[in-house]
Amino acid sequence: MSGLITSVWIVGASVVALGLLVVTLGMQRLLRLRWRRIVSHPVGISEVPEPSQRALESVAPQLRSLGFAYLHSGVTQTAVVTEPDHAVFFQVYLHAERRVYAMVSVSPVPEPQDPCVLQFITPVSDVTFWVTMNRFRHFSPMRLPGWRVFDDYLPTWQDAYQRHLARIQTIHVLPGIDSEGLLRELHQSFSDLVPAMQKAGQLQAEAEQPHLRLTWVSALRFTAIALAGQWRARWAVRHRSRTSTPADATGTDAESAALHAQWTQRQGTASSSRTKWLVFVGSALLFLAVGSLWMSWSFVPTVLAVIALHEGGHYLAMRLTGYRNVSVFFVPGLGGLAVGEKATATPLEKLLVYLAGPVPGIALAGVAFWAANHGGWTAPPWLQEFLVASLVINYLNLLPLVPLDGGRVLETLVFARLPRLRFAFAALCCALLFGIGHWLGDGVLRVVAVLLALGLPHQWRVMQLDRATPRPAGTALDEAHALQSLLAGLQAIPSHTWSFAQRSAAVITLMPELMGRKARLWESLAGLALYAAVLCAPLGLALATLPQLGIWTSIFLPVLQVPPDDVEPERAPPTPPGQTPVDWQARLSLAASLPEADRLPLLLGAGKDAADSEDTDTALRHFKAAWAIAKNLPPRDMQRIDALEGLANVVESDAERQGLLQQIVDALSEPQGDERSRVAYAKEQLAYGDIKPAMQVTLLRDAVQLRTTMGPAHAPLLLDARRMLAHALERQADALGAEVQLRTRIDALTLPDPSDRSREALNRRVQRVSSLVDWGWFLMAHQRHAEAQQAAAEALAGLPHQITMSWVNPQQQALEAAVWAELSAPAPTALRSLWDAYDASRRSGFGAGRPVLVHEVDRAVVAQALQDKRLQAQAQRGMAEARASITRRPPLCDAPISLLHNAWRAHQHEARRRALQTSGACGP
Repeated sequence: MSGLITSVWIVGASVVALGLLVVTLGMQRLLRLRWRRIVSHPVGISEVPEPSQRALESVAPQLRSLGFAYLHSGVTQTAVVTEPDHAVFFQVYLHAERRVYAMVSVSPVPEPQDPCVLQFITPVSDVTFWVTMNRFRHFSPMRLPGWRVFDDYLPTWQDAYQRHLARIQTIHVLPGIDSEGLLRELHQSFSDLVPAMQKAGQLQAEAEQPHLRLTWVSALRFTAIALAGQWRARWAVRHRSRTSTPADATGTDAESAALHAQWTQRQGTASSSRTKWLVFVGSALLFLAVGSLWMSWSFVPTVLAVIALHEGGHYLAMRLTGYRNVSVFFVPGLGGLAVGEKATATPLEKLLVYLAGPVPGIALAGVAFWAANHGGWTAPPWLQEFLVASLVINYLNLLPLVPLDGGRVLETLVFARLPRLRFAFAALCCALLFGIGHWLGDGVLRVVAVLLALGLPHQWRVMQLDRATPRPAGTALDEAHALQSLLAGLQAIPSHTWSFAQRSAAVITLMPELMGRKARLWESLAGLALYAAVLCAPLGLALATLPQLGIWTSIFLPVLQVPPDDVEPERAPPTPPGQTPVDWQARLSLAASLPEADRLPLLLGAGKDAADSEDTDTALRHFKAAWAIAKNLPPRDMQRIDALEGLANVVESDAERQGLLQQIVDALSEPQGDERSRVAYAKEQLAYGDIKPAMQVTLLRDAVQLRTTMGPAHAPLLLDARRMLAHALERQADALGAEVQLRTRIDALTLPDPSDRSREALNRRVQRVSSLVDWGWFLMAHQRHAEAQQAAAEALAGLPHQITMSWVNPQQQALEAAVWAELSAPAPTALRSLWDAYDASRRSGFGAGRPVLVHEVDRAVVAQALQDKRLQAQAQRGMAEARASITRRPPLCDAPISLLHNAWRAHQHEARRRALQTSGACGP
């Protein structure tokens, strides 16, 4: 049992030690980064460099198949200063439904299956945008006002897109998205990023420096986010097999750029002296705090002083040999680290750096012991303790075991020439360290051995890359040629099965070796002789009493998510064998030689494909060519109708569109069969726009009549047509007719059996609740307060006990209607409880996280009705916070607009307007 407890302790201590080491190194890297304000501007697609364009185009076919069309290209900078400056090119696509934009940029961490980063953007108001990215949030954890970013860490970006669509179904999305406005906001967001971080206290200026740096708190927070995000990203693709084919030119270009950026970022601006001192002092205090838990508090400062002297020797040697960005920090329970950068360091310079750590401590202890033994000097007890610890700790560091200094000497002088032996040496060191630790009863050595074992897979990859990398014998390469050689090595081995992080780590490990050349034979012999002399010189036995590590780590908070719908999985329709996407361009290239009867379906198919991709010009060209053939067909021919309908969907002129739709209606008089759906669609489209109410009612009545004969009463298109007709009748002052249509919608939506878990049954339940909500608003508009309260109560009763994905928006709609039904009633009795439920649904839904002006105005209206001063004060604070992020006059400040879709909510708009004006948010 004691052996099991010891094993568990060693594994746990290893994990904690590794975590502390990774966090420390991560914070140090982040604190070194220098930030600057960036600019972004549009560019022509021809201005995008060919490698970037190839990478960006790699996802274009998949986006087009989902209904996206190219919209815009742009370029920005990295917010982190690098030398040279890296331009980041991106492209923006717009979906055919004009609800979702896709922004594509080359990934800074490309994978063969994911060379680009895709972000899906939906404007939910003039100043609010919802963004969904995938397995990338930990690389960009910054926040901008008005931009709400989601990352569900799903296996593919296609999964993230579907999650984005499901998410925006729960909110009201701006109709008719202004593309130019969004692009302006997108470019502005790049410019606002660094100022927003500075305003939020994440970045701070340095004295007499033009750039900014992260604060300590932000560096710690970003490090934690990065570590947790990397774990989530790996977990998300744990079941996805790595690609079995090497990267093509696109992947190679993306990887080359990403690896170069990683390397140059590591070689970027050095940390300031202030930052280095803060890291040194802070890590020393943490070392004292942790060490005092496991050994005498009076001995911890002695160990710290020994390690400081040891790392100080490394520090001075690095400075003397021209290393840059040199700094020292402590790792609680494990020791210290002196780090610096000099990719071109010679083998003898490395030897000097490695030996400069242990030699001063050993020499100081040796001289003191010699003086004491000869009676010339007697050290006080505290100094004797220091000298013994210095001798033991530094001598242990000379042992020929990686990662000790002696092991680094052998690795540089001997095994750098022999990659296989270097890996075998690292594996042997793990076993020897663990054995020595077990023999001495030293838990720290066993922890170090376990940590080294965790790094053996990396050593294996380094060995493979080292063996495959071409390089001139005994010649140092410059940075560009070293990186080029390593990329060639990656292509020569099955590195496509590695993650980018693994490939990057292997490349960065080997870059200094290629740029600094390997040791010549005479250098190896001379260095080994010096190392042997240093190793054999100290007298006495090594007696180690090193601290044992123990600390518990924090736990990241779980993220609350709305549960998925409880429905039976639907069977995917079988895919015909051999079916592939149609290459319309290739087929059209042969169309000129085909007869008109064969050319027409090609033109119609190509036009529809272009329209689905939002390529309006191409679609218009194809449909016009199709109409030139189809106009000679019989009036009721479906291909002729397809050409008319296609043209109507892409022409810009409203008059021309209405003329084309009217041709469909005239051609299909007394429609039969499938003709009915075409005529119904045409009449519904004709009902849009500025036409007389009577004509609108006539068109929609005909559409409803046609759809009634085509399918079940609960068909979604028929229900939508009835709702449109009810609005049109209301506009014509035919309240009774509107009531009939609304009641018919509700009656058509009979509730399915409670045991029915199909998607169709779920949709019918949701539609019934939405229909009851519409009915409630109609009743409120006509002062039928009791019936409105009853309709809202019935809608609430239709909600399930557990609110899942499809129910978030209907729940909020039903609660909103119930609140306003109470507000409209002469004597509200349940207003407080309904408001609390509605407010809670908003706080737990997808729109939570920041005040929304409309909701805060509703809070003010409710507070006024309840005469609740506390709620009123909360509303005022919320309105002020929401109003602060709006740059223009809120639409709520204007009088209600008499539009078709909000006729039943005019009283709500007026109440909100009065509340907002009372608060002073509308100005003079």
